[in-house]
Amino acid sequence: MAEQIERTYKKGEVIYWQNDYEMCLYDILYGDVALYQNYGTKDQVLVKQMSTGGYFGEMELVEAMPRTTTAVACERTQVKIFTAEDFSALFAEKPSMVLAIMQQMSARIRELTREYNNACRVVAEAMEAEKNGREKSKKLQRERQTLSDYYHSYWEQIGNKLADK
Repeated sequence: MAEQIERTYKKGEVIYWQNDYEMCLYDILYGDVALYQNYGTKDQVLVKQMSTGGYFGEMELVEAMPRTTTAVACERTQVKIFTAEDFSALFAEKPSMVLAIMQQMSARIRELTREYNNACRVVAEAMEAEKNGREKSKKLQRERQTLSDYYHSYWEQIGNKLADK
C-alpha cells in the first residue's frame, strides 16, 4: 500500500466540493467534518456531521461517482486520505478498517431507512387529514415542508448528474 497522505484543514475550509470527481476515502484523525448538499446556497442542507474516527467519501470511492456532498471542516481537522489503490490494499492489510467502514455504511443505510419510513408516515398522515377534511397540524406541516425541500434539492442534484451523462 502506498504511503497515505495526511492533510490538515482549518475551521470552515472545504475539503471537497459536491460534484467533484475524486475517488478517495477520508479517515478523520481528529476534528469534525460536516457534509452538506448545496453548500453555500439558500438550499444548503446538513446531511451528516462526523468526528474523530469517522470515515467519509467511501460511497463515491466504491461507486466511482461524483461527490454527492461538500465536506467542510467544522474545526481544525486532520484526515488521512486513501486512494482507490490504497482502499483495495486495505482488504488484505487492514481488514478491520474495511469492516469498520462497512459498519458505518450499514448504519447510514439504517438511518436512511428510518428517514424513508418517517417520510412515508408524514405523507400518509397528510393524505389522511386531507381525505377527512381535517386541518394538518403545525408539526405535520413543518415535517412535510422539510421533506419537500429535501426532495427538491435531491432531485435537482440527481437531475443534473443524469443530464451530464
